[in-house]
Order: sequence, then C-alpha cells, then structure tokens
Amino acid sequence: MRKELNAGKYNKKIQIISITEVPDDEGFKKPIEGVIINAWAEVKTSKGYTLIQNNTDFEKAYTNFTIRYPKANLNRDMFVKYNDRVYEIEYLNNIDNESLELEIQAKLVVK
Repeated sequence: MRKELNAGKYNKKIQIISITEVPDDEGFKKPIEGVIINAWAEVKTSKGYTLIQNNTDFEKAYTNFTIRYPKANLNRDMFVKYNDRVYEIEYLNNIDNESLELEIQAKLVVK
C-alpha cells in the first residue's frame, strides 16, 4: 500500500548544488556553483536544549531537510543551499526504503 505524502509540509525552497573550483584569468581557483535540483523541503533544526541535553558540541548542530525523493542521484559531495546559506551534506536517508522521501542531514558551512 502506497503511503500518502502531505505536500503542505514541504514549504521551504532549497537547492542541491555542486561546487567545483576552476581557474580564473589570473590562475587562482574560483568556486563555481552548479544547481543539481531545486526542491521544496521540510526543514528541521537541532534545538539548543537538545544539544545541551545530549552533551553535544554546538558545532555539530545539524539541519534536516526532507524532500520528495529526487530522480537525480545525490551524494555527500554536494551541498544544500537554503536562505542564502550553504550546508554540507553529511548523511542521506531514503526514508523507510520506499523512495518517496529523502532525508538530508547537513551542517552549516562556516568559513
């Protein structure tokens, strides 16, 4: 029996991107973003209380993005762009192995 998805929970616009470094005119490496997919996602962040309760370092705070299962193959070398911030993909989970939803666990890239 096929599970019904609540389309209303996917209310945040995200992009899955790849970043490659190419040389510019002066020979320096310049990052170039390529969009893999645009998607609507459910976004959940780790709460500060949960991090303290689990004695977790705040640098390890993750954001979970849940999207409809994409046709494109995604991997951990890609990034999530959300609210003009870039997140590094740490973990991909095909929820219940049904290929209906994909959970992406990511952490904010801090430069």
